[in-house]
Amino acid sequence: MNFDNAQQQIDNVKEQIGAKADVVKEQIGAKAEEIKNAAGEKATEVLDTANGRLNNAGEKISEAGAKLWEKAPEGIVGDAIGKAAAQVEKAGEFLADTTIQELSKDLAGFVRKHPLQSLAAGVLVGGLVGMAFSRARSVFRS
Repeated sequence: MNFDNAQQQIDNVKEQIGAKADVVKEQIGAKAEEIKNAAGEKATEVLDTANGRLNNAGEKISEAGAKLWEKAPEGIVGDAIGKAAAQVEKAGEFLADTTIQELSKDLAGFVRKHPLQSLAAGVLVGGLVGMAFSRARSVFRS
């Protein structure tokens, strides 16, 4: 009889442990879902902010192009400035109407179509950024 009681107590403890484990699993799952939702909300918030800034920058660039167009002198130089201003205005309108996601998709497509040019542009931009940082660092050391 003692063996049967001991076996029954062991089975009861196993059931209790299993029930506690299920509760802990549910709590962990709920917490993970909560964290995932919070991260998704934060990412959406960051993208919305970035898109707003991109659109504002596009509007300002477009306005600058329009002002440049208005102030262009007459003649050949004025025509050249006018064409450049039209391109600046067009680029500004593009940026004002696009999102970060669309821009990154377009950039990825360009890189796939033109890998060597993209690599060269990356090296050039990296070099310029490196030079800018080295100059900024030398200014702070002085």
